[in-house]
Amino acid sequence: MKTLVFDAGPVISLVTDNLIGILEELKKKFEIEFIISNSVKQELVDNALNTKKFAFEGMLISSYINKNVLKLSSLNINTKDLESYANNIFLASNKPLQLLQKGELASILLCKKINADALVVDERTTRLLIEDPENLKKLLEYKLHCKIKINNENLKLFQKITKNIKIIRSAELLFIAYEQGLFDKFKWNFSKKELLSGILWGTKLRGCSISEEEINTVVEGYS
Repeated sequence: MKTLVFDAGPVISLVTDNLIGILEELKKKFEIEFIISNSVKQELVDNALNTKKFAFEGMLISSYINKNVLKLSSLNINTKDLESYANNIFLASNKPLQLLQKGELASILLCKKINADALVVDERTTRLLIEDPENLKKLLEYKLHCKIKINNENLKLFQKITKNIKIIRSAELLFIAYEQGLFDKFKWNFSKKELLSGILWGTKLRGCSISEEEINTVVEGYS
């Protein structure tokens, strides 16, 4: 059975785009386990239920946890060391940049602990910190308009923990669902190109770090 660990961002993206049900269909079709940490559950459900704006989203996500579509891990994840490394890698004006929150850190460690097939994360900073820190440095310099220093010791410690973690985005999951016919019920009214473009743009505009160029390439290649 394939195992994917979810950060909070992709779940929020799927909920706000009315696509959370796709996870249930993917789970049945491919026998995948979608797992979340307690920290992510707290962000998605507990914190949401304490607000008027996001309470129903929290209820909806809670129902998918109760149905075991999103499986809540029972592991106790201590993020202290990883947080110390991750949030002291990049320095602007000699001050460390706080890049990762507790939920993201817990997702990374959970992925490592259970040897999951991939970590599902939409946030570009998290993905680049794991996959391409040099590119992240350039991006931070562009955004902050200042030189960024790297603490190589903390970077090495972070990379030792995150080595071999594979990252996928909600956009990849939705594309797989599209290829497997899980969106066929909409095809009668729209062209393949319109449908796939709508799916990918929806997830991009709700937080997934997929570029317009990537979307155009995928849509032109598979429509």
